Amino acid sequence: MTSADKKHSTTTAGRDSFFANRTATAMIIILVLVYVAFFCATSFMTYWGFGMSAYDIGIHDQALWKLSTLRGFFNTIRGMNIWGDHCWLIMALIAPLYRIAPALETLLTVQSVALAAGAFPLAAYAYRRIGSRPAALLLAAAFLLSPALQNMNLENAHPEVIAVPFILWMIAAAEADSWPAYGVALLLALFCKEDIALTTFAVGFYIFFRRSKRAGVITMLLSIIYFLICMKVILPYSNGSGFFRFQSGYWFSDFWAHKFDAGYYLTVLSRPGVGLYAWKLAAPLLGVFLLDPLLLSAALPGFLINILSGNVYLIGIDYHYNYHTLPIIFAAAASGVAVMAGWVRIGRVPVNILALLLVAASLSANIAWGQAPITRWGTRLVNQWRYLQGGQDWSRFKRLTAVLPANPDIPLAASHNLVPALTHRNEIYMFPNPWKVAYWGIAGENSHSPERIKWLVLDCKTIDKENEHLVRRLFDSGEFYKVASDGDWLVAKRNESTDKQQRIITPWSDDQLQVEPSEKGIRASVFLSKTAVTSLRPLFGAKPDFKIMTDTLEIPETAGTLTMGDGQSLKGADNVRIVFSGKWPAIGSGETIFRVRADDGCRVYMDGKMIIDYDGVHAFGAETLSKPLRLGKGPHRIVVDYFEWGGNAGLSVEWKAVGGQFKSLKSGATLP
Repeated sequence: MTSADKKHSTTTAGRDSFFANRTATAMIIILVLVYVAFFCATSFMTYWGFGMSAYDIGIHDQALWKLSTLRGFFNTIRGMNIWGDHCWLIMALIAPLYRIAPALETLLTVQSVALAAGAFPLAAYAYRRIGSRPAALLLAAAFLLSPALQNMNLENAHPEVIAVPFILWMIAAAEADSWPAYGVALLLALFCKEDIALTTFAVGFYIFFRRSKRAGVITMLLSIIYFLICMKVILPYSNGSGFFRFQSGYWFSDFWAHKFDAGYYLTVLSRPGVGLYAWKLAAPLLGVFLLDPLLLSAALPGFLINILSGNVYLIGIDYHYNYHTLPIIFAAAASGVAVMAGWVRIGRVPVNILALLLVAASLSANIAWGQAPITRWGTRLVNQWRYLQGGQDWSRFKRLTAVLPANPDIPLAASHNLVPALTHRNEIYMFPNPWKVAYWGIAGENSHSPERIKWLVLDCKTIDKENEHLVRRLFDSGEFYKVASDGDWLVAKRNESTDKQQRIITPWSDDQLQVEPSEKGIRASVFLSKTAVTSLRPLFGAKPDFKIMTDTLEIPETAGTLTMGDGQSLKGADNVRIVFSGKWPAIGSGETIFRVRADDGCRVYMDGKMIIDYDGVHAFGAETLSKPLRLGKGPHRIVVDYFEWGGNAGLSVEWKAVGGQFKSLKSGATLP
């Protein structure tokens, strides 16, 4: 131990605990409770508003539920053993909570509490290093304000982030020479994910030189052993491959292919995003952590993992991938404040002012880079609550899915945004799995039979063009039939009839794209949405808000409420979907060409066949033409499917005989 370390050890050993003072303890508890209350509330409402997805929270929720009910380790959302994805052994310790409170909100609460709890060991460490409770409290406040921490909390839920308080606990316990507590924190941190072992190894390196050679060696050895067990035993046993993220197509494949190429590392470090990433980590703490390079070195493994991935999700503070870096830099910042105080022998007041500056910097970063800046906490909660109350999506969904069987062993598939509300089932698949392999296993291996699925729960607005035909086939063939629907949501059941001749064929008789039009006039079925409408997504039987009859397929250009060419109001300005349908006779004497101009998207169908596809968000003006069509003698059904997202709007549908002039498509016109 160096003379500086001996002085450091003597100074800190004589101090009492930060928590020996009731006022300081009460204040940090209040800070933590405020943090937990806000992030639990906003996370719950995001979930209740269907703002979370199968990836990743649905994966983790099903895994915890299956562990708690002893249903095994295979995750039907991820398509593999849950510990074949990552070594999240901490789940085994969280799972008993699901016996008491089996709800996704339990996982969200655990995450918020764990991240906020990091303030306690940070304050304890800062006090022992600095000797000022106000400064230690201010550093804990800066930690809770960290945009990286808060963004981590808002991105679904991930078991690995629970390592944050354990890493800080390790450092605080070592500073207090509390080695049993240090050992517990080390084991709990390791259980959170396999790559945590690289960070704990680096912490062991720090402990070796700063606190205890024996503890440092044990930490490094244990970290290496655990890492090898994860990489060479647990992962290969669970997924049959090992750490598959080194394989082609995964985030670390580029690194693995160039791991011995020095030039590759220079290229990685010179990427523009790396500098910005480092700046966003450093700025909230004014770079003070640089004053303790030995402790800061423990943040290198996590930082290098992120930048070597080459993935924008990891190279930034907007996602959860700073769980191994963030606690280290905050501990190093506390140590840096102590170093500055020792250099210039300043008193407690200047130290407290320095700590206050770190809070100010973290607050500024929070406002600039946080997904939920503290200045908008109240507004965010009010807006989320009003949204939930206005749409009542959660209660609507619960009423709709009340038809599902209570037996959790009956398999079902659901849209990705609905999966989190249905994860407490032994087999739940993220549609289009298992019909089409998507985000399943390592390379789509061991897919399950679609015949297993007995129920479908779909949000039709999430069904893209690629999977629209699959859904149509499932229903038009009679393989599934609709049991209940509400807006874009529907619940369908497998037709269990074994006699194909007796299968119930249930085409979408109430789908506005297929409903038989009136003999006279043009029917406009209008759908008003509270959420963004940016494409002509499948309707699959959604009920229109209202219908009107008109005589011309035209919406004059406008930036306000849409109206028909005859002056009838369509009662909406943005996020409006309209399906026009009518019948037009043709004399069968020649070819006809149709033309549309639209702001935003539009499709035209003739007798059920699409003749113009002008989907997407775009301005009015550009024209799109159909191919020349030779129509048979007699009536023809024409459907025009249109949507308006925002800003200006307009629609014009015209026709002409080849060689003639375009005319507006009006009711009563006779086509060539």
